[in-house]
Amino acid sequence: MAQHNVYGAMAEDSASRYLENNNYKVIQRNYKDRFCEIDIVARNNTTIVFVEVKYRRRRDFGGAIGAITPNKVKRIQYSAEFWLSQHQEFARLQPRLDVITVVGDISMPEVTHLENIM
Repeated sequence: MAQHNVYGAMAEDSASRYLENNNYKVIQRNYKDRFCEIDIVARNNTTIVFVEVKYRRRRDFGGAIGAITPNKVKRIQYSAEFWLSQHQEFARLQPRLDVITVVGDISMPEVTHLENIM
């Protein structure tokens, strides 16, 4: 596995732990369809949350959040809609798109949760 894939998986682990520690239930990780990949699908009370996780070692050049383009947001939105069409048991929940940034040394990163990126 390439080093960037290892760091990405570790960042997703950190993001999942963060969510679980903040009363979210992780339902699925690394959901892939024809539009894109959704890193984490989680539930928090009456909300179903589709989470994009971005890791950067450094903050320069826009940092982790700078890697989220409008095109990426649109593809996540399409994937979220498709996921919901395949999981009717969550259809009554309010959908939301979030970003979790993981920055710094991967063994002790800073995790930031940005809700409702739309």
